[in-house]
Amino acid sequence: MRPTYLEINTTCIRHNLRAIKNSLPNGMTCTAVVKANAYGHGSVIVSQIAIEEGYDALAVAIPEEAIPLRQAGIVAPIYLLGLTRPQSFDLIATTNTIPAVCESTDFEALNACASKHNRVIEVAIAVDTGMHRIGISPTEVLHWIDVIDAYPQLRINGFFSHMANADAADQTHAHEQTQLFNRLVSTVKEARPNKQYRFSLANSAGLLVLTDSLFTDARPGIIQYGIMPSVDVPNTLHLQPALSLHSEVVHVHQAPAGSGIGYGSTYIAPKDMKIATIPIGYADGYPRSLSNKGSVLIKGTYCSIVGRICMDQLMVALPDTLDIHPGEPVILLGSQGNETISVLDIAALADTIPYEIFCGFSERVPRHYL
Repeated sequence: MRPTYLEINTTCIRHNLRAIKNSLPNGMTCTAVVKANAYGHGSVIVSQIAIEEGYDALAVAIPEEAIPLRQAGIVAPIYLLGLTRPQSFDLIATTNTIPAVCESTDFEALNACASKHNRVIEVAIAVDTGMHRIGISPTEVLHWIDVIDAYPQLRINGFFSHMANADAADQTHAHEQTQLFNRLVSTVKEARPNKQYRFSLANSAGLLVLTDSLFTDARPGIIQYGIMPSVDVPNTLHLQPALSLHSEVVHVHQAPAGSGIGYGSTYIAPKDMKIATIPIGYADGYPRSLSNKGSVLIKGTYCSIVGRICMDQLMVALPDTLDIHPGEPVILLGSQGNETISVLDIAALADTIPYEIFCGFSERVPRHYL
């Protein structure tokens, strides 16, 4: 019933997922990255569509994010992209997830947890090819295979690494990472020729522009939701943004010239002005940094945000030509009439990236699915 809500077009998400998967070489698997509530789009809905579109697995960051997926009846493999501490090992067992592991993993505790639950836990070895976030050195891969193979309740599922600069205009570092990973793949295959390990490197940018990052599995992220990872990555698959942010005017009033608008009176009306109040603020994930910089669409017209964005509300200046009353629809992200406010526009004004904008939308903002 709240007038502020996110609208997610599942037709666009399905189109994107299908286009991404169809672009991959035959025989290559695809893992849909649905961490952070599918980048704010709803992890259960997106995961269900991905499975319907033939995706082989899902990926989240922490085992807690796998719980709603399992509760929804999703049985596909779920990879954990971040390291899990021992206090959460029981969740790995109960959610049947595949944790990332490296030299910082307590293998004794993980093996004991698997034994307690009377099961074998599959693990994915994280490899540091240049991101310097988590992972073993590629030169130590055979040592760590031997270490993990010594634990009877653990089984190696495969190996993955993450690309740091695949979305950059200069792809020198990205190619260095792919070469390191390629050498690792060759080393592992030579040492374990009978093993069918999963080798995953390509992220969104790698999938689109770096064919040498494609091994046995790809992990698309932001592009599933129709957004390119950077301006240097072309939208060659014609992917479509799926999310829009809506609200409505709740109050209109006249502010006399010289009036200070909002907290701190950071905007002073230069003349008599019509001001509209919209029930959305930074507690909903709309960036406070857009104060006196951002705009919204009302009747297909850009209306500037004036004053500081509040926790639950913001104010905009209305052109004299617009006849606006409470209940008038407002677009904060998306299209109205012939105009569009993109997540890239918002991110640029907020000095951040689209990922942060999407992930920042709070749970109190309802998701409506088309």
